[in-house]
This record gives sequence, structure tokens and C-alpha cells, in this order.
Amino acid sequence: MFSVEERAKRILAAVDMQPATRAASGRYLRSVPIRPGVRFWATSQPRLKQDYLGIQFHGAGRDAARRLAARLESAGFLARSPQTGQDTFAKSVPFGSTGEVDSRRLQSLRRELDAILRNAEAADEATEARPKSFREFMLASPLAEVGLDLPTRDSEWRQGAL
Repeated sequence: MFSVEERAKRILAAVDMQPATRAASGRYLRSVPIRPGVRFWATSQPRLKQDYLGIQFHGAGRDAARRLAARLESAGFLARSPQTGQDTFAKSVPFGSTGEVDSRRLQSLRRELDAILRNAEAADEATEARPKSFREFMLASPLAEVGLDLPTRDSEWRQGAL
């Protein structure tokens, strides 16, 4: 049987990630960052025969955590709090039949996390491309540079004095 730290290393290896830091007790490992403030997170609970793979947001990535929390939770990733100042969401994977790390399920979980992150990036880019004011909207119009000939107006069309 492997230690919790050794299992966490194997979990990260199963999803092609390298461990970068670990908890002082060795209970969980964090991967090298996949983008600023975002990294993978892994731990194990041998007593329950479950491994956990998730994603952790820290520093600059905490804004992304707030935007993605609902998507992650609806996909079955539960919020965890291994350390203050970091938002972590993880999903469990049962041990393999002989107690080994279930690489196939972990890779599926990794693809699921990658899809959530990719969809969030696309949504963020679409939001940034949207005009922020009516003026920006009008200037982005294909008719913005078209000159219009306006009819002349005389004051007779008004009914009262101005």
C-alpha cells in the first residue's frame, strides 16, 4: 500500500502533471501552475478507498474561482478548504479493483476540468468583445462610417415659437 503522498504523486502523474508543492503533512500535492493562479490538486483517502483530483485557485486565479464555482459544482466538483486563501474544487475517484490508481477515470476527470476551463475562457473572451457602452456599440456598427444626407428643415414644422 502507498502513502497518501505517494498516491497523490501517482494521481498527478496519471493526468500528466508534475507536483510542485505539497502540504506540510504530505496529505495533498499541488501541480505546477497551468496558468497564473490555477493549478491541479490531488489527495487520497485510503480509509475510504478514494482518490481526489481537482483544481485550486490562488492569488490572481481567485477571480476565476468565483466565476467557475457554479459550473464546477454542477459537474460534481465539491468545494474543499485545505488552505486559507485558496479555492479548491475536487471530485473523488474510487480506487481500482486491486487498490491501484484508476488512471482511466482520472484522465476523464482531467478532460472534464480542461473543458470547463476552456469554456470559461471562451465566455470571458466573448464578454470582453461585447461593447461596454452605447457609444462603443454604435461605433462598432458597420454603418458607423456611412455619411447620411439629412433633409433640410425649416422652422415651419413647429407649431409654437421657440
